[in-house]
Amino acid sequence: MKGEIWFWVIGGLLLVSLLLREAQLFVIACILLLVACVSYVWQRYCLTNLTYSRTIGQERAFFGEAVPLTIEIVNAKPLPLGWVEIEDTVPGGQVTLQPAHVSPSHIPGRRLLSMLLSVRWYERVRRHYTINCAARGVHTFGPATLRTGDVFGLNTRELSLTSENYLLVYPKVVSLERLGLPASSPFGDVPLRRQWLFEDPMRTVGVRDYRPGDSPRRLHWKATARAPDQALQVKVFEPTTSHRLYVLLNVNTSDENWSWQGYDPQALEAAITTAASVASWATDHGFLVGLAANAKLFHSSAAVRIPPSRDPRQLMHIFEALARLVPMGSMPVESLIELEAHDLAYGSTVVMVTAVTGEPLFNQLQQLKRGGHRPVLLLITADEEPVAPLDGLPAFAIRIEDTR
Repeated sequence: MKGEIWFWVIGGLLLVSLLLREAQLFVIACILLLVACVSYVWQRYCLTNLTYSRTIGQERAFFGEAVPLTIEIVNAKPLPLGWVEIEDTVPGGQVTLQPAHVSPSHIPGRRLLSMLLSVRWYERVRRHYTINCAARGVHTFGPATLRTGDVFGLNTRELSLTSENYLLVYPKVVSLERLGLPASSPFGDVPLRRQWLFEDPMRTVGVRDYRPGDSPRRLHWKATARAPDQALQVKVFEPTTSHRLYVLLNVNTSDENWSWQGYDPQALEAAITTAASVASWATDHGFLVGLAANAKLFHSSAAVRIPPSRDPRQLMHIFEALARLVPMGSMPVESLIELEAHDLAYGSTVVMVTAVTGEPLFNQLQQLKRGGHRPVLLLITADEEPVAPLDGLPAFAIRIEDTR
């Protein structure tokens, strides 16, 4: 509508100049008509064959790693663009871009990467940046907005690009000595030399007759149905000398009304760093490591649950789950312990990482101990006072400052 008004005004000037036989007014009207035509052509075709793309050098990165980011603008037409303004939504906080001009965004926790450039006909322009991965999580790049128009500034068009790119940053890993845990035996009298014999519940090698004292969970109902006189049969698991260490993570940082009170980002990140560090240490010492948390994964309805496994990429699976962890709990921590206790192999070491404690949590850990497991409590705290053992339950205080 705005362009049509300009054409009507210019047409009126031309008509007046012809009626009055004013040469100067006629020249001015012709110049304005030429400008309006050029502006109209630019406004109509400026976004045609104009593409914008962002390329992240890798989809996954370790904490503290530098990842390249390439922005590419292609103008695949004979019409040059005197100016192109780009606003791309990028992560905020500790994930920074260098060198880049960023400004605040209306989206919480996000910022705008601003660029202003000119693109000639059939030209490809690239901008290179470096992403400093100083924060765990799934970081989103996009959406973006492109604005361009004629060189006179009379008309402007805007293009919204909804495509997004994701960069997953693994959690930070520190040594257990830095966390204040004993260097030789951080989780009590755990068989580091693996001289104990256990059974692997994930590997069934046969069946045998039921004996008094066998766990009902070991009953093999199909074999029982085929047995003579339908005598009860139980599963025989493969023996193994690999000890299991199960990391349980409580993402709730408030002991009351955890579902709506929000969370403490520093305490949560300290707990995740502690869980990742324990898993890394245990993998290096030959443990079968598993992870469970009372939270779901980013863009998923699945809860965090990774049983102990011999998979050589088990540690990376744990790191990825911790990186994709959402900061809101889906159940109380005592419910998590009760749920995971059903599948624990006898003699497993259970490391409970939490920022809050309470009587229900202590009762569940004591029940694990009575069931033949080895529970250890790692309490995330800002205090410097050590945590005393609770009725024979090993407990350690992990200062938030020591995880940074």
